[in-house]
Amino acid sequence: MTQTRLEQAQSQRLSPGLQTALHLLSGNLDDLSSEMREAVQENPALELLPPDEAAPEIAVRLRMGYVRSGGTQPEPGHRESPMEALEQQLRFADLSPEVYRAALGVLHSLNPRGYFIQPLREYAEEAGIPPETAKEALHAVQALEPAGIGARDVAECLTLQLAAREDADPLCATIVRGYLMELSRRDYSAIAKETQSSAARVRRCAETIASLTPAPVSLSEEPVQYIVPEFAVERDGADRLATVFVSRAYPRLCIDPGFSRLAAGLTGDEAAYARDMLDSASRLLRAIELRQTTMEKLAGFIVRRQSAFFLSEYSLVPLTAAEAAEELGISESTVYRALRGKYLWCSRGTFPLSHFFQQEVSSGVSRERVRELIAGICREKGKISDREITEELLQRGITISRRTVAKYRAQLGIDSSFERKPAKGGKA
Repeated sequence: MTQTRLEQAQSQRLSPGLQTALHLLSGNLDDLSSEMREAVQENPALELLPPDEAAPEIAVRLRMGYVRSGGTQPEPGHRESPMEALEQQLRFADLSPEVYRAALGVLHSLNPRGYFIQPLREYAEEAGIPPETAKEALHAVQALEPAGIGARDVAECLTLQLAAREDADPLCATIVRGYLMELSRRDYSAIAKETQSSAARVRRCAETIASLTPAPVSLSEEPVQYIVPEFAVERDGADRLATVFVSRAYPRLCIDPGFSRLAAGLTGDEAAYARDMLDSASRLLRAIELRQTTMEKLAGFIVRRQSAFFLSEYSLVPLTAAEAAEELGISESTVYRALRGKYLWCSRGTFPLSHFFQQEVSSGVSRERVRELIAGICREKGKISDREITEELLQRGITISRRTVAKYRAQLGIDSSFERKPAKGGKA
């Protein structure tokens, strides 16, 4: 006879909100921005507000030391991607929030040649917006530069370009809309007869149309990748350190007030659906806030423990993720999530956060400090062997093997003592 036995066990499960917060913490600013945009597409209770500045501008300002002052400097050779340029134009267009969101959706639905090939009514249904709003959004995209963006076919693309040219003969648009086949065969007489125009005028229009392009932009090229630090560490005249978060590079999410007002008047299943959307939106906003709070704690920890580095007084001291976890009251795995793919900027350059967690090599000395000492010894002593470097370090209280010295020297790009010796008969 089979016996059934009941056992009681405990297991720890993370809440959906905490799972979302940990997921967001693992990504960088670009990942966070993507998550926000996807959330807005899926949840009508959310509204996406664009960042105050584009990521490349933030990166340039950080390098130039303009984090707080608000001054901007152009980056030599910088070329923003076509999509970034279009988004920037759309941001400054005089559009209502509803039309702006819809236009942003149209913009990101364009194919690689810049065409909007989805039926407009279908797009409106998928986006949950009235057809009139979708139409306004498409017109807003088609008003961007270069002319021809957002066209639904080649004829419309060329027509949009003609509309942007004040000197274009109105006959050109007529030919584009109805006589492209005849134009491709150079059957100018047939076009002239149909349009009751002269053949010479048709030829001039053909030359104008030939100067247009059926693909005014290519959205398939890879944009320039920029490192956008999570925060900057600044030093004032009194040697005080301050942490400045790059919040202007973040898109911002909020609860859509229009949806909240609409939800207040619903009943039954519709009210339940609206509550679910609002609850989901609130969880995401709390998760984003928790991500920011965790990053602020970690930033403060790094600045406190590596203050000598930021003040240019000393190199990095040994530091572990376990120490950060214990001091901040979070798990070690959460620390690793917060470090992944994140950067900070300071007067000494831009560094990944993981750079500030250095392994201890000997007697409280970090690996980075040992490398600095090896570089200094080689500069000072010239043709010194790895064994002599090892002895020099030992005199300074640092005990490491000759093999480790050779490895660090190679990482620094310093040749061995044999390779640094002058050729026979050469000058020392």
